[in-house]
Amino acid sequence: MVKRYIGLVLGLVLVIVVTAAVIAAKPAGVTPDGKSSDRPDLRPATPATSVIYENDKMKMVIPEGWLATEAVKPVYEGTSTVPTYVANPAAVNITNGLWILYVNVDASQASGVEGGRFAEIAMGAPSVDEVVTEQPNECGVATSVKAFDNFTRVDYTINMTQATEICKAPTNGKTVWFFSYLTSPGNGFFNDYILGQNPGLVVTMAYNTSALSASPAVNYLPEAGSDELETMLEQMTDIADSLQIKNR
Repeated sequence: MVKRYIGLVLGLVLVIVVTAAVIAAKPAGVTPDGKSSDRPDLRPATPATSVIYENDKMKMVIPEGWLATEAVKPVYEGTSTVPTYVANPAAVNITNGLWILYVNVDASQASGVEGGRFAEIAMGAPSVDEVVTEQPNECGVATSVKAFDNFTRVDYTINMTQATEICKAPTNGKTVWFFSYLTSPGNGFFNDYILGQNPGLVVTMAYNTSALSASPAVNYLPEAGSDELETMLEQMTDIADSLQIKNR
């Protein structure tokens, strides 16, 4: 009888100890339901969201997957022909992989042509420099599509039938895209620009062919009409649509 009593007591003590251990291990206020929320370390990561790129010149919404980096500009000291590069808060490169959206809210036009010239906004973009082998020139076919508000997006494509001595085209028979820019009525390549005055707005879209190891790089430009191209052009257009220019 005594042994049975001792056994019951020991069993009760064991149950109490195990129950206390379970209670201590369980976070207060959490009701187990078999979901990952019961285990903080198993909760899915909070999805990345859009961020705001902002300085005293502009404000823009940068969606997940894109990276905004302040651009630089060359400065020449005295008679030196070697530039020093300094930060340019009026301009930003927004990239996603090899895709490049460039925005400059204080773009200076060099030519006297109203609206500027193609080379003034395109020269230096890797995919343009890949196609246009001699500057200043314009290559391929330009197609205008509705962008947003009163802005139009002009897309440039090229294929073998448009190849010339100064315009390099793909040799694989494909039609490829290599450049786009935004323009509004009454403006050319420079928006908001009054001849002889600043500032002007330039928005361009290009592809970083300089990062491609394949040759010729022009063969690996985005194919015209492809789902990837249409998606990325739409994303870049949407980013540009979010632009707020300050102080004007």
